[in-house]
Amino acid sequence: MAAFARPSDLGLNDLRLSRPPVAAAMLAALAGCAMAPQAVHEVQGLLCAGQGVSVDIAFAGAGRHHCVIAPDGGVVVSVDHEPAVVEGINPSPWFALRLTSDAAGPRTVTLDYTDYEHRYPPYLSSDGETWAMVAPDRVALNPKKSRATLHLDLAKGPVFLAGQPMSTSSQALAWTRRFLKDRGFSEMRYGASLQGRPLVGFVGGGQAGLDTIVALTRQHPPETTGEEAFRGFLDRLFGRDDDRAKAFRAAHRIVLAPMPNPDGVDAGNWRLNGGGVDLNRDWGPFTQPETRALSSWILDQSKGRRVVSMIDFHSTFKTTIYAPPLDAASPTIGFLPVLEQHFRDELKEAPEWSYGHNVNGGTSKGWALEALHAPGVTVELWDQISTADARALGAATADAMIDYFSN
Repeated sequence: MAAFARPSDLGLNDLRLSRPPVAAAMLAALAGCAMAPQAVHEVQGLLCAGQGVSVDIAFAGAGRHHCVIAPDGGVVVSVDHEPAVVEGINPSPWFALRLTSDAAGPRTVTLDYTDYEHRYPPYLSSDGETWAMVAPDRVALNPKKSRATLHLDLAKGPVFLAGQPMSTSSQALAWTRRFLKDRGFSEMRYGASLQGRPLVGFVGGGQAGLDTIVALTRQHPPETTGEEAFRGFLDRLFGRDDDRAKAFRAAHRIVLAPMPNPDGVDAGNWRLNGGGVDLNRDWGPFTQPETRALSSWILDQSKGRRVVSMIDFHSTFKTTIYAPPLDAASPTIGFLPVLEQHFRDELKEAPEWSYGHNVNGGTSKGWALEALHAPGVTVELWDQISTADARALGAATADAMIDYFSN
């Protein structure tokens, strides 16, 4: 994921911007025109323009938005969610758009969530790689928290505004490729998404080992703090050079799925894939090609081997660990108390734990226990946790695995 800084590290006036490659002809044709929601998202063009500012979604991962320019020059943006097959849980009103200013100066941007409440703190970026959180005192909410007005001081040119530091499917896979280069991993296309994007995984570690571990993240598009924990997990898993860590890597096949929902991520969805389905409620029904392909691939890669644990990194309102009961029928269930102890020992603040199992829940955690007889663990990171703390939690997860399973 791209690096980002808190407001104390990077002032909004310090953002210096370079114009992105948006086709001039398309902008000219679309300027001032109202378009139907689906057409806007397909064309990925200009949403509104006037009084020295334009707003567009001409980039991967942009949200589903409409906008108008108010008489005072303020920008008002609707934050629209993706079409859902069933009513969702855990609403995630995420946003991503690009503002282009003719001149430097103050500008208000109001995010209108209609029936939803403001959740994600806004971030700004000049390049889509380095992000600065807007200071909380520059964000004003209405009494219902359904509208957030941002008081921004923008430089001339374009700037990205998003609900989390963005990590598109290509950025996430590029990071994983760079990290795993020369570490003995094979990149595998294990299927295709509903919209035809490649589903890519990585397999390495002790290829002849008898045991397997599985780690995945980004089933839900905006959950980038979970992705940071996934990265911290890999960093520690391969950063440790002690004998125990070497023995663990030699004895375990490591199966990684860093981007199981590329359609949802690149469409700027709140929670779902391109078919309007929550993938982490589809492990069992398997109505979507993403979950069918990933579950089949995991079974294939672990064939003839014991899966000792499957870790799924997410984000939510507070850092919480969801795990099966300690009396669950798994030969490696004893890993869970060790993991909990590592979190207490290594982290500034230990996360909450929730032990339970719903055979019909459709989660990766539940599927791991039923299909693999492995303790599946859903690791939920707080939306606003710092990058350092998210990576520390991922590192503690790797330490627990190494120390328990290399004995």
